[in-house]
Parts: sequence; C-alpha cells; structure tokens
Amino acid sequence: MTAAAPAPAPDRGTNGSTPKDRKTAGTAPPDQDRDRDPRTGGAAASRRPTVGLLTSLLAGRAAFRLALVGANAVLLASWGQGPYAHYAGAMGTAQVLTTITSLGIEKSALKLVPRARRTGGQLITVFLACALALTGAVVLWLGCAVAFVPSGDHRMAALLAGLYAALLGLNTVLVGLCRALGRNRADIANFAALSLIIVAGTALTALLDWGPVAFIGWILGGTALLDLAHLPALYRAAARPVRRRLVAPAVGTSLLMASGDVAASGTLSLLFALLGASSHHEQSGHLYLMVLASSVLLNGFGYLLRLFQPHVSLTLRGVADARLDRRVVRRLPQVAVAGILWTPAALLLTRHAEQSGLVSPPVAVLLLYVLCVPLFFAVGSLNYLLENATTRTLRVTAAGSVAGLLCAVLLGLVLVPALGALGAVTALVAGEIAHVLAARLLLRTAPRPAAAPAP
Repeated sequence: MTAAAPAPAPDRGTNGSTPKDRKTAGTAPPDQDRDRDPRTGGAAASRRPTVGLLTSLLAGRAAFRLALVGANAVLLASWGQGPYAHYAGAMGTAQVLTTITSLGIEKSALKLVPRARRTGGQLITVFLACALALTGAVVLWLGCAVAFVPSGDHRMAALLAGLYAALLGLNTVLVGLCRALGRNRADIANFAALSLIIVAGTALTALLDWGPVAFIGWILGGTALLDLAHLPALYRAAARPVRRRLVAPAVGTSLLMASGDVAASGTLSLLFALLGASSHHEQSGHLYLMVLASSVLLNGFGYLLRLFQPHVSLTLRGVADARLDRRVVRRLPQVAVAGILWTPAALLLTRHAEQSGLVSPPVAVLLLYVLCVPLFFAVGSLNYLLENATTRTLRVTAAGSVAGLLCAVLLGLVLVPALGALGAVTALVAGEIAHVLAARLLLRTAPRPAAAPAP
C-alpha cells in the first residue's frame, strides 16, 4: 500500500484539489478543508487509528464473521443437506440487498466527513436520511411481495432473508456514521451484540428444533433492535437545515462509491440464482459456505481499509496525476495479466483434485477461492486507491465494476451449468479481471482535468 501516502503536489493549491475538481459532481462538497470542526468528528477521523483501536475494531468484526461460519456449520448438521441448501440459496440471493441499503454511504461518509470544516453535521444528516430512505423502500417492496408470493416455508425464508439483509446493510451504515463521528465503541459493541445474537439463535435452533424461518426471524429481530439503538445518538449529531448544494455531491459520491460493492454482491446473487436453477442446485450450500468462510478474510481486509480511509482520503486528495499513474494505474494491466494466467490453472488444479477424490466438492470450491484470494486483494487495493483519489478515477473504477458484473454473469451462464459451484467461483474471478481491464482502458482514454495555475 505504498501508494497511499504520496507527497502533495505543489501545484494543486492550498487544499490539494483543482477548482474544476471542486465543481465536479461527485466530489467533496464545498466548505471542506483540512481544518475540521471537532464537533463533527472530522478531527478524530483524520488521525491514523492506533494499534489498540484497530485491534478492538477488527476483533469485533472477526467475532461476528466467525460466529456466522460456526453457526452455519451447526445449522448444516442440524437441518441436513436439503433444508440447508434452501436456506443458503435464500441468504445468498438476498446479499445484494445489504449493499443496496448501504449504497456506498459508509465509504462516502468516511471519505467526506473528515474533509468537512463546517458541514460535517449536515453530511451526517444527508447520509442518515439516504440510508433510512433506501431501507424503507426495500422493506416496503418486500412487504408488498408478500401479497403476491405463494405461502410456504421456502418463500417465507426468502422474504425474511431479504429483510435481514436490508437491515444488516442499514446497520453497517449506522456504525460507519458513528465511526465518522469518533464513536468507535459503538462499532465494537454493535458487532459483539450481533455475534451474541447469532450464537443464541444457533443454540435455540439446536435445542428447540427450529427451522430456517424461525432462525432467520430471530437474527432479523435482533438486528432491527440494534439499528433502533443507534438512531438517537446519530439524530442528535445531525445538523439542520441542510444546504441544497451539499446534497447532490454527497449523494453522487455515494452512488459512485457504491458501484463496486453493488456489482460484487449483485454478481454473487445472480450466480446463486444461476446455480439454483441449474442441475447443480444442491451445491448452493457449498458456495454459501465458501462465501461465509472467505468473508472472514476479505471483509476483514475491506474493513481495515475503511478504518484508514479518512487518513488516505485526505492524503490522496493532493496527489499529482503523474504520481498516481506511476504508483497505481500502471499496476492494473500487471494484475490483469497475472489473473488471466493464474485463474485457468487454479480451476484445472481444483477440478482435477475433486474428480480424483483428493478433496470433497465443498473443499474444492473453497480451495479454488483461496487460490484466487491474492487477486481479490490486489484488485480491491487498487480499486480502493482509485475511489479515494480524484473524481476521474472514482468514475472510471465505478464503470469498471459494472463491466466486471456483466462479464461475470455472461460467463456464469456458461460455466455454472457445466461446472456448478466451481464455475460460479471462476466467473466471479473473471469479473474482477474484467473490472481491472475496463478501468485501465477508460483511464487511458478519459480526458485529464486541466492543471491549476501554480500559487
């Protein structure tokens, strides 16, 4: 991550951005500078997190992810392959709703609030209102779907899974806003409570012979209560009224920064749907267990990046285009070539290991994913730097994520019916490679902003 802290360019002015950048939609709103009002939390967010704080925050997230993995192992043993496959399909397909209800709001808050001098409270108001509106829209849509969906445990489990995913996305936004305000303990307590909810629900499922509907309903209710607990403090921190010229840039930045997450979760949801409709539908549980196991590592990595995002955002705001090209953009084709060469070899290796009986089908799926983890880390790191650099790079990487989604789904139409869960993982990796290639192509053709005159 050496590209995260370059020296500011001397020709960008006192706040590190050109006048054109400040006027472009999707950039930081006006009245933002390095001198922040401590009441908005910007001053606390601008510092690098300490080792103790990082350890506490990461421990809370890791406990939640490990609780999910352990719970699903117990649920699989309790329910059996058939009922668990239906549960896994419902939860996996609903994952996209978590990203839709958060829609880049957490990342935008961590990027923009640290830069705010007088508008931090207004930004919190905008982001909180957007999160509540999105969640309300999803809940209303799912509620209306009840009237048109035939009754049955499988249908009810799918609806409850959608509601849980939506409220979990809202929960992510609320704790992100708390961190932007410097209330890091709220994040730690939140995920400790979520872990206890998961563990308690798993124990009750084993003791009372609950099915998927009862278990999902339990974790849904616990998540809803936690969301309600965060609202009073955030409402008090919000500032009113909100300047109209602040809303469009804040919302635009959220939409652009959400594109990568929406594309990733949308790809997973569509691949789950393709797998469920194929002759390999029983492998939905294999794919879902792989997603849960990998989320401990990949979500921890992404969360660590977001903890450093306020510091990185302030630093990259002043980076020169030449330095950004040298440290980040030139890495894109290298990562793409490495992925193109490595992915087919990893697929052949895991396919051979599965067919020869060296590993079981679920282990083969997880092995293929583990072999491709370095590629996910490399693409995620480059995308993170491009998102937090300039408006041009943010738009380019947003478009690249859409290209990755299209590539993964089109390739999944061929690979999933042929290879099952292994084909789904391969299509997922191919989408990451397409994301990188599209971003590099767009960065080569996109016009550069005019340089500002030297002060």
